[in-house]
Amino acid sequence: MRGFRTVLSVTLALMLAAFLPLFAGGPNDDCHFNPDSLQLVTVSGVAIVDTISDGHYLYYLDENLDGQADYFLNFGPYWYQPDSSTATRPADGDTITVYGGLHEPVFNEGELPVIVVYEINGQYWREPFHPFWSNMGRHFGHYLRNKFHYAFGWLKDSLETVNLHGVAMVDSTFIFDHYFLDTDEDGTPDYMLNFGPPWYEPESGAARPADGDTIDIVGGELPFGSLDMVIVYEINGMEWRDSSFFGPNFGGQWIHRNMMTGRYFHAAWDSLSGIWVNPGWHFNLGPIGDMLPDSLFCQMLQLYPENMPDGGKQHAFAGFEIGVFGPRGNNLMNMSGMMGGQLKFNNQVQVQFRFTNQQVEGMNRNAIQVKAWNSETETWETVPDASINTTDNTVSFSSTALSSFYILTSEANTTSVTGEKTQISEAFTLEQNYPNPFNPTTNISFQLSSAAQVRLAIYNVLGQKVAELVNGKLNSGSYSYELNAANLSSGIYFYELSVNGNSKIRKMNLIR
Repeated sequence: MRGFRTVLSVTLALMLAAFLPLFAGGPNDDCHFNPDSLQLVTVSGVAIVDTISDGHYLYYLDENLDGQADYFLNFGPYWYQPDSSTATRPADGDTITVYGGLHEPVFNEGELPVIVVYEINGQYWREPFHPFWSNMGRHFGHYLRNKFHYAFGWLKDSLETVNLHGVAMVDSTFIFDHYFLDTDEDGTPDYMLNFGPPWYEPESGAARPADGDTIDIVGGELPFGSLDMVIVYEINGMEWRDSSFFGPNFGGQWIHRNMMTGRYFHAAWDSLSGIWVNPGWHFNLGPIGDMLPDSLFCQMLQLYPENMPDGGKQHAFAGFEIGVFGPRGNNLMNMSGMMGGQLKFNNQVQVQFRFTNQQVEGMNRNAIQVKAWNSETETWETVPDASINTTDNTVSFSSTALSSFYILTSEANTTSVTGEKTQISEAFTLEQNYPNPFNPTTNISFQLSSAAQVRLAIYNVLGQKVAELVNGKLNSGSYSYELNAANLSSGIYFYELSVNGNSKIRKMNLIR
């Protein structure tokens, strides 16, 4: 073992520039491991620990007990600690068993393979695909191991707004960056910063910080294990996320058996990815009794595709989880009884998923499909009759049943010999209102490919209908209707175009 250290000391200077970002959490894109190369392994052996400087260490594993390292162990930055276990890094000479993701050498040929540690001696260490932005800091188990759901239900407490100043610490050893803030400049994080999914970009043009940047943060604080999480509202005086957007339920909504108007619930980081539930949703089995409680809390989460079962094999570029909770807080989508991953309603709900240009980059937009997870067969099934809008980056469909998981899939973008592309036909299109934001009038335009029964209605964020511009049969063609919102207060509104029972929903902003 000491001989190994002698060799290491000679080569350390050459390797340090490449290795150091793995421990310091520096913003180096080369440090992000490709999930497609992931191979899950369990390996036992003796830990070899070597000091770099200032108490920072390199970790290795000697599997065959010959005194030489066989694997490099990636435990993350030196300051990382797991949020839901008492696991610790090993000492030199400890006998350990690690479970993690095995990756081929990422530096030079002949270097050691890397194991990104997920568990050590049976205790949780970390989950590189864990969507911290979705459950706002709640850790419910490591998905790759047990395929747990991430939906967390409603929060009864409100976020406390905080103003923070400090140094950004970026952990780039995960599949995507995780951000922290050191407020007392002691080299360890004091808060975790939630900037939302990696593909989220604010309209203000604000950017995520680089490792070592001095920054000012305004955000909403949430308890999060050993570190509180701050959902970022502003960074360096620039808006990142409207603080009023989340509310106490992060886009989730209660629906009630006898509600008079529809309710819309949406993903916490995107109001255009959501589900519209109509009155009369309650499913009744007659003499057997009610299948569902009188009130349900509904929630949508945006997930990294690798959070999904076999997401990588499906060429998924976006993922979503639907959580439906009873009044006691139990997730009806995650119960061994009842329907096991699918919930049926008495009438159709309208579902819309939106994706970003970043997510679909390199994918064939004309081959996009939406698939639902069938927990009984453990397979993905294509949702029929889904409407794909490649201009607005939306996928929408109607159904009387909701599944726990949905993914958007496609194929790598290829150009045919003839250069022709298959166009996806749509029965109708709905344009973004113009102007937007507006005060007090705006125009809503749409096109119909054939005659249809049409309804165009306006709703506030509580799902209450505040106006109806169209309700009747229209011929094919283009239409534009003016909304006069002189009697409405400032805020976000939704307009729904329903054509022969199929709906599309868009958001608009009234500013006084």
